[in-house]
Amino acid sequence: MRIVIVQYGDFGDAYRRLQAGGAETYRDQRHTVDFVASLAPGHEVTTVAICDREHDEELGPGLRSIGISSEAGWDRGQMRPLLDRLAPEALICRTPIPAVLGWAADRQVLTLPSFADIFTNVNLRERLRNWRLARAIRRCVWPCVANHSLSASLSLARLGLRPEEIVPWDHCRIIPARETKTAPPPFRPFRLFFAGELSETKGVGDCIEAVAIAHQAGAAVELVLAGKGDAGKWAELARRRGIEDLVRLLGVIPAEQVIAEMRESDAVVVSSRHDHQEGLPNTIFEAMASRSPLIASDHPAFVERLRPEVDSLRYRAADPRDLACQVQRLIREPDLYERLSDASPEALAGLYVGVEWSEMVALFLADPLNAGGWVRPLSLAALDKSGSPRGRLAPQQRGA
Repeated sequence: MRIVIVQYGDFGDAYRRLQAGGAETYRDQRHTVDFVASLAPGHEVTTVAICDREHDEELGPGLRSIGISSEAGWDRGQMRPLLDRLAPEALICRTPIPAVLGWAADRQVLTLPSFADIFTNVNLRERLRNWRLARAIRRCVWPCVANHSLSASLSLARLGLRPEEIVPWDHCRIIPARETKTAPPPFRPFRLFFAGELSETKGVGDCIEAVAIAHQAGAAVELVLAGKGDAGKWAELARRRGIEDLVRLLGVIPAEQVIAEMRESDAVVVSSRHDHQEGLPNTIFEAMASRSPLIASDHPAFVERLRPEVDSLRYRAADPRDLACQVQRLIREPDLYERLSDASPEALAGLYVGVEWSEMVALFLADPLNAGGWVRPLSLAALDKSGSPRGRLAPQQRGA
């Protein structure tokens, strides 16, 4: 079978690095790359990746990596001829691109839409985007539409999909640290850690501003940023705010180092703004596993999965003053600090919802039309019957 996987992220680079014994750049990367590679040479597998490196290379028998620009990925005029040349018999679409799904619908190619995005209907632009995407999906031949974890999967209802058509997927489980953390001593700065894309929509600027606000209020707070992005831009912001000595940029670090850095830090911040498209990021799972208290924004993908004051603290996204307030609470309230750390393992276990991504893809490839009925037991409809305690969107989150 000719299989094409459309995604973000340079598969060829990751494959070669991991084959050479290099480190993962995010948790579960090795598992996912190894699984995709294992499909060849029994199948012809091509990954079409939107990434910084344009390329077309053979990685091994039956395994090919193509890299295209973001512009090309979203351009029907460029994407359709590429897919025509590849002529897949099965398509796994890991990001909601109407040009890709529209092509699959026109060619009636067996398709597994498998996203990690939350869909909202806050404004006309989003409603129009959702309408176009829903129209493309409805025309495709698929057994289900998958999304990462619970909140993002529930948001597929905004595309008109029914619970029995939606399958949540998740990553492999992490084993949490054994020991509860105690509140840090008052004689040293409080260490705040961020991991992820260094961008405005991920809230990096908000984190830097929050440290500056805390500093002005007399609280000693340090910020460590790990991830890919324009480090110079954020170093300059820290300099302008007079806190360059309090902000440290690590760049991209190996995935196995992320939890270690979180454990060494006093708290972890996940600061995504509402306009950043994601499901439930790895950093939330990793923060819980590290048992350092988590401070998370009220992003729609998080708000139904985290319990403020029980397993995390919440602040208003894009509001650095509120973020600074939550950091200062952890400094002033050691009982709160230790209570959040103690709750982390149970909270982590409760976050996992759905089948592992590789297992879902294997089921799709073996039975792409769902003749054996594998979708229903894994669907949101089956999950609802299990009585999940945090499985429904609150009224204010449902949107139009």
